[in-house]
Amino acid sequence: MSVLITHARVRSALVATQSLGKRGIKVTTADSIYPATSFFSKYSSSYFIYPPYKLYPEEFIKYLKRFIERKNIKVLMPIYEETFVISKYREKFSNGVNMVVADYETLKKANNNYYLVNFADEIGVKTPQTWKIERLEDLRRVAKEVKYPAVIKLVEGVGSKGLRFAHSEDELIAKYIEVIKKFHLKPFEYPIIQEYIPGDSYGVSLIFNCGEPRAICIYKNIRTYPIYGGPSTARISIKHDKMRRNAIILLRELNYHGVAEVEFRIDERTKEPVLMEINPRFWGSLNQAICAGVDFPYLLYKIATEGDVHPVLTYNAGVKTRWMLGDLRALIDYIRTERGKEILKDFFKFHGQYYDDISLDDPLPSIIEFLTPIMNFIRSGKPKFSPEEER
Repeated sequence: MSVLITHARVRSALVATQSLGKRGIKVTTADSIYPATSFFSKYSSSYFIYPPYKLYPEEFIKYLKRFIERKNIKVLMPIYEETFVISKYREKFSNGVNMVVADYETLKKANNNYYLVNFADEIGVKTPQTWKIERLEDLRRVAKEVKYPAVIKLVEGVGSKGLRFAHSEDELIAKYIEVIKKFHLKPFEYPIIQEYIPGDSYGVSLIFNCGEPRAICIYKNIRTYPIYGGPSTARISIKHDKMRRNAIILLRELNYHGVAEVEFRIDERTKEPVLMEINPRFWGSLNQAICAGVDFPYLLYKIATEGDVHPVLTYNAGVKTRWMLGDLRALIDYIRTERGKEILKDFFKFHGQYYDDISLDDPLPSIIEFLTPIMNFIRSGKPKFSPEEER
């Protein structure tokens, strides 16, 4: 069976390509840019370029459809935000291609942070105190009610996009307006404001098949970038019964289908898990679950081709993984904090862990990844890891 993996530029696409390719499954990778790291994996049998899905969603779907029919692709495995577009237009694809993706309305609910807060509260999953601004005239009043530090978060966002921290009323107002202007938000899109939850961050990775869990892995973030609330650059697999239970309850109540990551913080004041958000797609630290014994891409492939899979609900705790390029980037900020010496010492412990982006078996994508910020700097004057990167 052949698989088409989209948004080939990101680490999770590369990890999925390597996972499936090592099992002898033919993988084609695709993206709207060149170079995309997964194109250069020895496990990518071929690649192709499609139109940008954000700018030309219908053209994007047409290109995918034509390619899938011409190459007789049997499994379509979206990786990033294009998952939403593919789900929305899924009726455009022939019955010959299989995909394990939730319906569009469910994806939108899971990705809407304001909806999620209210939904989680109804089913007893703890969330941060949250404010929704309907009119800018209300911002000053809310700024007086909020406890600081406070968090500004896009209603629908990816990773740390639009995430801001405020330590005073004036800073909250200034940053809130900055986010509105930067992302050209209309009133119904205005960000939410949440209390800051002090404590470590965690991810619960899952596959659901028609509302029932089929795989799970939980990890704790050791380091992130940005350092106060971004994607993980180093992490370790752990067990936590309450996070596990809450994540399963959330996705079961949504009747979820496909992969997702539920993010929590353990509130250091109460020791209780607090829901942060749901990523209704593959996540950047996908390699963590695979190294801990849960091969999400392969399990998803099995559901797509066979209809179901034997549940994989156990995994190895204490497994460490690392995104080396991101960790190097984060180190620059960490060493300026009071934990700088501790972080610096741990950073140079290279043994006893796995790497997302360094592979002696498949080295070329790593070289491309490390060259990408340099090429972007030459093109734009900014060392972005991706052309779409914006905060």
